[in-house]
Amino acid sequence: MPQVTSRRSEVDFAWKRSQLCGVTHDSLPENLTDTTNLFPAKTALLRAAGATLSAVGDELAGLDLSLLVADRSGLLVQTVGGAQSRIGAQVEQRGLIAGADLSEEKLGFNGIGTALETGRGITVDGDEHFVEAFRDFSCFGIPIIHPGSKRLEGALNVTAPTESTTSLLEGFGRTMVHQIEQQLLQNTYHDEYSLMSEFLQASRGTDQAVCAIGDETVMSNQKAEGLLEHIDYGVLRSTIAEARLARSSQASIAVASDRLVAVDIRYIRSGGEILTLHPLWQKKATIPRGRPRANMAGEVWGGRLKAVQGRSGSVAVVGEPGTGRTSAAREASRPLEPTLIDCVDLQTAGAQVWSKRLQKAVGATTGALIIDNIDLLPTAQLSFLRQLVSDDASSARIVITADSHAQGADGRLRSVLSMADQYVELPPLRERVAEFPILIEAMAQKIASKKRFTFSATASQGLARAHWPGNLVQLRKVLMQVLAERASGQITLSDLPEIYRRDQNQPLFGLDRAERAAIVEAMAAAEGNKNQAARALGMSRTTLYRRLRSLKIEY
Repeated sequence: MPQVTSRRSEVDFAWKRSQLCGVTHDSLPENLTDTTNLFPAKTALLRAAGATLSAVGDELAGLDLSLLVADRSGLLVQTVGGAQSRIGAQVEQRGLIAGADLSEEKLGFNGIGTALETGRGITVDGDEHFVEAFRDFSCFGIPIIHPGSKRLEGALNVTAPTESTTSLLEGFGRTMVHQIEQQLLQNTYHDEYSLMSEFLQASRGTDQAVCAIGDETVMSNQKAEGLLEHIDYGVLRSTIAEARLARSSQASIAVASDRLVAVDIRYIRSGGEILTLHPLWQKKATIPRGRPRANMAGEVWGGRLKAVQGRSGSVAVVGEPGTGRTSAAREASRPLEPTLIDCVDLQTAGAQVWSKRLQKAVGATTGALIIDNIDLLPTAQLSFLRQLVSDDASSARIVITADSHAQGADGRLRSVLSMADQYVELPPLRERVAEFPILIEAMAQKIASKKRFTFSATASQGLARAHWPGNLVQLRKVLMQVLAERASGQITLSDLPEIYRRDQNQPLFGLDRAERAAIVEAMAAAEGNKNQAARALGMSRTTLYRRLRSLKIEY
């Protein structure tokens, strides 16, 4: 059980942290307007806290006492007791309801936020609160630690009027946290038993590869065991996490350099997943043996491009810079021979000359006409292009490409793109984790066609973890650098530039990837100004600095 620190020193340090975070004395809790999907009913903390606190809810009804439970990020998830009491009314009036952010970065020195920040129990009495709105309260906050995994799950705060005896608050708080922690442990045993039962039922009498993945547990039958030897568990968990976020029951993961495994996912209510693994290389029409296919579009997106080949009507291809829009446009144009007009040339040729060049190409082209980078066009040319795409009067098949970032800010560009008969959006490289083993070997084959290179699992993982703002163009540059220093053979982690060799045992999961992408985008928009980026992201500068370090973002 965490120990309580010296209150005076904790107050001094916490007030300094509060000031550095930009918290003011008149700050109030920020509440989410819609918490419907914020706290899933079966999260480990809520299940354990709910079972424990429901038993004392009636007893607290007559006391001037309130219990607050927050998750590890400081978001308030549950309040118990004193609803009709003076303290209960004050707690609600000050915005302490589900969804309130009680982290130190938002509300300074307080029981929940400081217990989470320091990992220790803390008493906060009256005027010691940094925020004036909480100075009518005496509080004792204590972190909730899972006894098995030793992982921080959240914090509990006992709230009472300032005249209350803090030693009683501390004793009661410790008792409640101990019971919640024991309930967490009991639930873990129950969840693991349930997962094992589901696994045994799924694997009994089947010739398929089946495995079960829990927070601390992995189970597999003999057929799955052979496949799992070639799958990186970090990548597997990341793939499952991203599928869960997308509410998908299917995924794919690359193994053995040039092969894919399809994964059917069944989510277990008590926690964990049952996976059925389908090795696709057994279907010869799906993944041919031998060297990897040099398909930069990937399995899914290559198929989507093939779906628009040979069809009539215009095509819009959008994606971030470096995702291969021009190559994808050529792929979408097949079997027609494409003519390329690049909007970049307008800046050197001038609007009048470039416009005449475009009109001439429209009249002369009988195959496919690719108009590249239309997000660079001024209003007059965009208006002409919109009419060209919408009227479909040209004898050529019109294929346009644009930066996906630009379409969000330019309504005229969105209007042109919306007129296309088919629309293909290329994913950024950071979202193609499962394809990396195939992708990098295919690209290496293109770079050094007369040599034979393979990549170790750790090297593939090191590259897959990177953010890749330059996408395929940036990846190609890195691979050219790596391959130039080797004659042939296997590329290992030590062959990669130092930035790709970090923290191999801590892969980024779906939420971290999304946060990293948002921070990188905000930093780029703010031209590296951390104050502006923090304001745009709705976080304190201190939080931004910490996330920049933890997510390995260099600015």
